[in-house]
Amino acid sequence: MHHDDQSCMDPNTINAPLIVSTTGHDGPFGAFSVKRLVSMQAIPSLGGMRGLDMNTAEDAIVKGTREICPGLIVGGMELSEVDGANRMGPTFGAMALSGVKAAEEALKVFDQRRAECAEGGKW
Repeated sequence: MHHDDQSCMDPNTINAPLIVSTTGHDGPFGAFSVKRLVSMQAIPSLGGMRGLDMNTAEDAIVKGTREICPGLIVGGMELSEVDGANRMGPTFGAMALSGVKAAEEALKVFDQRRAECAEGGKW
């Protein structure tokens, strides 16, 4: 049995065709989804967040918000862990815009992911 891809809180499960994860940067609960994907070898590794650079990070986080694997859209500071992007700092403008971009990305792929779930999942 592979315990790395299961919750210690079984039988609690998430049954959804699409999840948007923005749990923040690495910390006790931060970057939870992407850290789990690395342990499952669903994504190769985390890029590791770089130092504060609001001018670079704001655009990078918004532009980079995307589906990183089928069914999981990542944005905000959690995305900076995936991509090795700079910290955004306390401006928060990109955090809100990343959420808007995540919603737009979800609308693009939702019907396809729902169909895949109905077929029993392809991932």
